[in-house]
Amino acid sequence: MVLTLPFKVHAQTTEPEKIKKTNKTLVSVPVTVSDREGRYIPGLKKEDFTVYQDGIKQNIAFFAKYDEPLNIALLLDTSVSTKDTLEKIKDAAKDFVELLNPIDQCLLATFDSQVNILNPFTSNQQILKNSLDKIQTAQQEGTVMHRAVEQITQKFFNNVQGRKVIVLLSDGKDFGSSVTKDALLSQLEESDVLIYTVFYKTGAGSNKVIIDSDGTVKEKKESKPQKKKPKKKKKGYSVFIPAQTGLPSQEAIEFLERNADVEAIDSLKGMSDTTAGRFYISDTPKLREIFKKIAGELRQQYRLGFHSKDAATDSAVHDIIVKVDRPDVVVRARGKFRAKQS
Repeated sequence: MVLTLPFKVHAQTTEPEKIKKTNKTLVSVPVTVSDREGRYIPGLKKEDFTVYQDGIKQNIAFFAKYDEPLNIALLLDTSVSTKDTLEKIKDAAKDFVELLNPIDQCLLATFDSQVNILNPFTSNQQILKNSLDKIQTAQQEGTVMHRAVEQITQKFFNNVQGRKVIVLLSDGKDFGSSVTKDALLSQLEESDVLIYTVFYKTGAGSNKVIIDSDGTVKEKKESKPQKKKPKKKKKGYSVFIPAQTGLPSQEAIEFLERNADVEAIDSLKGMSDTTAGRFYISDTPKLREIFKKIAGELRQQYRLGFHSKDAATDSAVHDIIVKVDRPDVVVRARGKFRAKQS
């Protein structure tokens, strides 16, 4: 069954030709506005928004809403850890492709020990589905997640106009990237690409990780199990086989996996927080619902643009604050930017 999201609101935008003529200091700010119950607020106008850079009010030079075309890079982890779940991931990804509008474009890429571009940006859903059918789990160890995000952001979104989104599905464990997490987050401050990350659970420790109310990722504390009464020994003979020495215990393995999950979630969440996207935790059966939520939110976003007077002359990180002239609203927007230095 094809899922659709019918929206007929017209975009109020500056002409694309005019946008192309502006200099590199045009800062794009995706914005989502909801009420306290999480319901999106439609119908807002340019005059309802105020944008501040480093506390100084800026003139909004660009404003667009809802039906502005989406440029989405669907980035899937195909490392060895996906072996048992890849087919379900592919099915959920096909559902996501069906949620795109005819004017939207999608790039399809995978990563394992290397980054693989399966399709450049296209609006042809059948081509995307055919490419998804051909995806296989890698045979070689490696998960270059950071490199994949860096490459997609810098190379494939560099000259793209309009709304730019990466939907990243991974267990978040990076092995083999030439770029570190901190270096990647610094680069993302220069980007106007929204990143939606979905952490899918793998390993023994993945069910024992929680996100605290302040956003901190940590291990869930569990109550100590009650001691079981020892069973009565049966009479008879027994054979003692000594355990192999030098191997980690099961408890040690689970501890390491929990720590790896904490670090992985923190990395994925950092990408989403830096770019004003969203972070999700999901097991494979729930991926369809997660993809539907992401597509629904993207249809409810506004995009503002302003010309920064400082960005062309420095490499500092600047703060962005977006306010909306409505009572009791929750505004989620890009909070920082750093100008690209040539």
